[in-house]
Amino acid sequence: MDACRADELRRQSDGYDWIQRVDDFPSVASCTWNWLPRTLERTPEDVLQETAYVSANPFTDEFCDQDTFGELDEVWRYAWDEQWGTVRPRPVTDRAIHHGRNAETERLLVHYLQPHVPFLTEGAEALDRANFSFGRESNPDAWDRVTSGELSQRVAIDRYRETLRFVLTDVDLLLRNVDAERVVITADHGEAFGEWGIYGHPNQIDLPCLTQVPWVTTTGTDEGTHTPASYDTQPSDVSRDAQLRALGYTE
Repeated sequence: MDACRADELRRQSDGYDWIQRVDDFPSVASCTWNWLPRTLERTPEDVLQETAYVSANPFTDEFCDQDTFGELDEVWRYAWDEQWGTVRPRPVTDRAIHHGRNAETERLLVHYLQPHVPFLTEGAEALDRANFSFGRESNPDAWDRVTSGELSQRVAIDRYRETLRFVLTDVDLLLRNVDAERVVITADHGEAFGEWGIYGHPNQIDLPCLTQVPWVTTTGTDEGTHTPASYDTQPSDVSRDAQLRALGYTE
């Protein structure tokens, strides 16, 4: 789960029977732009080749090709939601279930964008979604608005938590529709809530809230309760650069 803090996942543990314990685990970076290439560099090629990677994060275009993994499903290319300015969890879940049931690889890596901004909360609608003009500049996100005083820290954190609960519902659905002897729920990096005056997840910042991520071990059992939707895999009309700007990244 992109930008998921370990302490915030602990806050949600009572709501899911598969969260028995949330450990802290060191990440190799404080943002995906560094995390993905560093993770690839540290992972043996034979492990990558036995892995199917289902990703909502557009950085796969920069660091991966179709030969990097045994299978690469770049959900962001065809399931980008222009209304929300992100990839919502359900297409990722659907494709992960599809690969879990049909892939020939031994491992499945599933990369949800949430709880990364933009937040998936109705209260954030007018503030977050109206600014996704896909212009040349990075769109101000919720954390930028906290820094500028336009949005309160408490409201932003509450919306982060709502978005985390939103994606956890899909993680729960996934775990009930794939067979896996060992599942790890973790994050690429965390999120700063104002520690040392920092919000979001700037690169090259070694703060515990950014580089200590959650680590939950569990299992998955395919109960056959969900039939994945089919998707038109034609690329979205929204370019990768525009998607990154919508997520708060500059070119």
